[in-house]
Amino acid sequence: MNVKVAMQDLMSVPLFNGLKIEEIGEALSRANALVKHFRKSDYIYLAGDCIENLCVVVDGTVQIIKEDILGDKSIIANLGSGSVFAESYLGSRGDRSVVSYFAASDSEVLMLPFGKVMEMSSDSKVNSRLMLNIVSILADNNTKLIEKTEILCKKTLRGKIMAYLEQEASNKGSRSFEIPFNRTDLANYLDADRSALTRELARMRDDGLIAFEKNKFELLN
Repeated sequence: MNVKVAMQDLMSVPLFNGLKIEEIGEALSRANALVKHFRKSDYIYLAGDCIENLCVVVDGTVQIIKEDILGDKSIIANLGSGSVFAESYLGSRGDRSVVSYFAASDSEVLMLPFGKVMEMSSDSKVNSRLMLNIVSILADNNTKLIEKTEILCKKTLRGKIMAYLEQEASNKGSRSFEIPFNRTDLANYLDADRSALTRELARMRDDGLIAFEKNKFELLN
């Protein structure tokens, strides 16, 4: 897969909001952008790596994860098509990542070298729009981290589960929705034991709070 093939899809990516196809092509060409394929379970970047690219998920799912010395994994964020990641390192020189970026499925990732992005002429209409979009993305991703913090601040597992499901319902605009996690990944996202999570979900269903089948959920109260 190359950048030209993905061009039409890129128009819906927040990073390129307000840009025409030819303007996106100009930006990608000037930044020497490329698209890389990652198989499921591949690491895009490991914690400790020096990150030199602004990345866009063109297809697939990428997870931002933190692993401890024992190999236990905590999922910080789940990123689908159109999501931008590693934007926090834009403009940095030699900063090393404190998290890992992991392909949760076969994925295509567009990579734009930071140095080339920052070297673009500041009086360029395309570059000005790109910088505005990056600022907007930084704000949106910061909001998502605040939402994650709100979940983890809950004192009980039930509280964490309900906070997460209420956020998903709000984002989807419906009390019936699908979540992007299987049980193991949901446990890792909530920093919970998988068996404890499964038991608590069953109790919440028995108490009439939720209904669910696999990753399909409905809030009943």
